[in-house]
Amino acid sequence: MNVATEHVPLISVVLSTYNRAHTLRRTLDHLAKQDLPPQNFEVVVVDDGSPDDTGSVVAEIAPTVPFTLTYRRHENRGPGYTQNRGIECARAPFVLLLADDIFMAPQALRIHLEHHQAHPEPPVAVLGKVVQSPDLYQSVFLRKWDPFRFYELEELAELPPYRFFGMNVSVKRDFMMRNGMYLEHRGRGGPSCMEDLELGCRLHQRGMRLLYSKAALAYHYHVVTLDQAITRWHERGLNYGEFRRYTPNPELTVYFHVLNFHTVREYIRVLRGPNSFRGAERSLAWHLVRHVGRMITLNRLTARWFWRPLFDLAERCPQLAALVKPKMYRAFLYYHFLRGVGDGRRIYGD
Repeated sequence: MNVATEHVPLISVVLSTYNRAHTLRRTLDHLAKQDLPPQNFEVVVVDDGSPDDTGSVVAEIAPTVPFTLTYRRHENRGPGYTQNRGIECARAPFVLLLADDIFMAPQALRIHLEHHQAHPEPPVAVLGKVVQSPDLYQSVFLRKWDPFRFYELEELAELPPYRFFGMNVSVKRDFMMRNGMYLEHRGRGGPSCMEDLELGCRLHQRGMRLLYSKAALAYHYHVVTLDQAITRWHERGLNYGEFRRYTPNPELTVYFHVLNFHTVREYIRVLRGPNSFRGAERSLAWHLVRHVGRMITLNRLTARWFWRPLFDLAERCPQLAALVKPKMYRAFLYYHFLRGVGDGRRIYGD
């Protein structure tokens, strides 16, 4: 499906999707409610070979939305390949990369466009704020978990390149086409291979500046179980060594808190020199204390026999659920990421 028109939009929304037809319907509905005039933007849905009825959903919605909607489908090739096909298909000078589980606030697309109009320099990109959707009520885990921690960015106007999250980020299309597209291979340990962060770091080497906009607000709606989240974080860990080969920025070692005998010298070098960290994170002592505390409280024994039973019980006990904090889930999932890093080193020789 391709709605042809001679009018060139001001901004293109590239919406990559896989097997989330029901959520995609709501994502498109939020785009239809944007306060940016619909003739000023287009939406390009790129389907990575979804086995569900994504195509039928888009065909049903297309006649009802006020904007130009284009649908492309290919056999399953992974997120990097899918994003690239959407960027190539986009017609506007500015491109918003939007995940299929992100519901945009009514002003968000307009704010992205206004940022680019105010900063026409080709290397400028804009990351919009993303918070968990209040509609995620299906479990204690979903109500408590904060996977993106945008609260850490509240005081910042410009971000380091490893905050380039392809779920609500806009770029100049020509700059990206000339200077770097997504890597298209799949992660060796699973689909979660941090391809967005790699691209952000690579574009930064070519001059990209990543601005941050709290007003370009969007809501993350992804119904996921704790087991599914564990699998995803472990995949990230398995892919970490490969990701770092493509992205040798030493700050990433500290950002991902991968502190061990192999990396302590890199920690020292990064923290003694200019870096993007703030507050306590600039102190090596803080990282050492944090690392020791994590080893004591979260290890193979405590993860299996204390933390997991605690989270399972919280789903059935409101009194216990009230005591569970988002940081507990984050620490638990990060333990599985670090296990993946260790497994990747053992399996792939990182």
